[in-house]
Amino acid sequence: MHVAPHEGYSIKKARDFVVKYAPYLRTTIQIAQVLLSVGGPLIPQLGNAATVINNVVPSQFKNPKYYIDMKQQLQMVDDLLNKVDNQQYRAGASVVGRHQSRGTALQGAELREIQTYLERVDDKRSLGNLYRKVTADGHVRWVCLQHYDDISYNNEMSKYIKEFEAMGGKFNSNTNEAFISQVNITSKNVEMICKALGKGFNIVKLICRECSIDEDDLEKLLDIIINRSSIRRLNMGSVRVPNVFGITRYTCQEMVAEFNNQTMKVRFSNTYYDGNTLMFTRFLLHNKIHKNLDLSAADFLWHESDLRQCMESNAVVTRLVLEYTNNASILNVIFNLKTNVLQQLKLTHSLYESSTLSYFCEMLKKTKTLVELDLMDYTGFDDEDFINTLLEILKGHKSIKYLNIHITNVQPSNQKEVDLMKSLQNDELISRLCISSSVISSEFTEALLHAGAKRDAFTYLEFYNCQVEDDDKAKLQSLYENGSLHQLNFYEEPRWYVLLNETNGSVNKGKRSSISTDNGSSNFVQLVTLLLREDLK
Repeated sequence: MHVAPHEGYSIKKARDFVVKYAPYLRTTIQIAQVLLSVGGPLIPQLGNAATVINNVVPSQFKNPKYYIDMKQQLQMVDDLLNKVDNQQYRAGASVVGRHQSRGTALQGAELREIQTYLERVDDKRSLGNLYRKVTADGHVRWVCLQHYDDISYNNEMSKYIKEFEAMGGKFNSNTNEAFISQVNITSKNVEMICKALGKGFNIVKLICRECSIDEDDLEKLLDIIINRSSIRRLNMGSVRVPNVFGITRYTCQEMVAEFNNQTMKVRFSNTYYDGNTLMFTRFLLHNKIHKNLDLSAADFLWHESDLRQCMESNAVVTRLVLEYTNNASILNVIFNLKTNVLQQLKLTHSLYESSTLSYFCEMLKKTKTLVELDLMDYTGFDDEDFINTLLEILKGHKSIKYLNIHITNVQPSNQKEVDLMKSLQNDELISRLCISSSVISSEFTEALLHAGAKRDAFTYLEFYNCQVEDDDKAKLQSLYENGSLHQLNFYEEPRWYVLLNETNGSVNKGKRSSISTDNGSSNFVQLVTLLLREDLK
């Protein structure tokens, strides 16, 4: 048992949150208090046992200041829960209401609120840095990467490895990568693979090259891989799918699919083949759990009708991430699907052409399903006319309620500053805002402060290579410290540089002024996520 390796999520209205989700917090707090007592002053008194306990207790818990702060925060929430219970009894709350507060699980709308909140504040969908794991008995567990391999990897798994290698495959136990090359994959092979994956055979990466597989067997295999396996990356190259007569129906030449929690990312290596889109269609038809789809428009260039066909086979995906969207044909497909269930759209490396910008704005006027629009591009938008038109369209939009955008070259009194200030002061629209290569005036800072204090939707603010006065920085930091902003960062470098370094794991901390969640606030702004390992049940 240990604290999840994640910085946690900030809660704006801590008291309301605690009251609503009291049943879950009671259990979490009780476990956290036990863990805290083990990691606090008890350790020095335990002699040799301290070494064992040190292996599972996070290092932060051994810091006296951290220990005291956490103990006070946990006690505060515990007192608040007890106070809520007392108020319910005094106010004559119903037996049902009191029972729910004491432990009945929440359902429906309350849990959907949690999902919506996480989708807004966790744009990388890290979900507390937990990963989906299928155990040997077929159960799904969410575990940290450290213990990803510790659950249900027993002698039965060794048997599956031998069977996999007997069919012509290769398996690397160190990396959990499986490789199949030049194999005619039979129904018996598929049955074995499906059974193994369903029982917890931990394959992280599966590479399949120059193989053939019947369509019915492919359907069974994809269903398991996509929905009920530990596979996080599937590489397919020259995979032939014959019909019942053995004649090749289509060949998937090159496709890479990545599965990360609720996200499915698919790439064709910027090379179009009919077989790739036919295979991709099978993916969408079998997908039951991945609500987020990540594609490259470059894979469908000059073949937009195939993208339409693929997307119209989708019944699950509600969030689309699309890169290199720089022509009207692709936009036409996305906004005019017959069965359009998309609620969130994120575009990266996109909308570079002025004609594409105009068409995009026209399409936004017509959409009836989108709720969130994410334009957090690496370089930022500099076109004043586009920003003005975009904000005008969205301020009264019937469906789009949240805008995430990266804007560059905001200067005192220029049109971009005027338009942004108007939106921040009058509209509950901008949710996440990045500003690059700009000079931030005190007037613009006041507009940001107004949005942070008055608009619940505005939760995320970052500055890259911007001139911001120290007094204005301090004012903005106060928004973070009181919980109004979930994230606030100041960087000296351009955004693309910061993101590249973060991807490579080498962020220059010396040039980053980042507001951390460990601010010692009396508010309980960070939930402690605890993991219970399977062997400790």
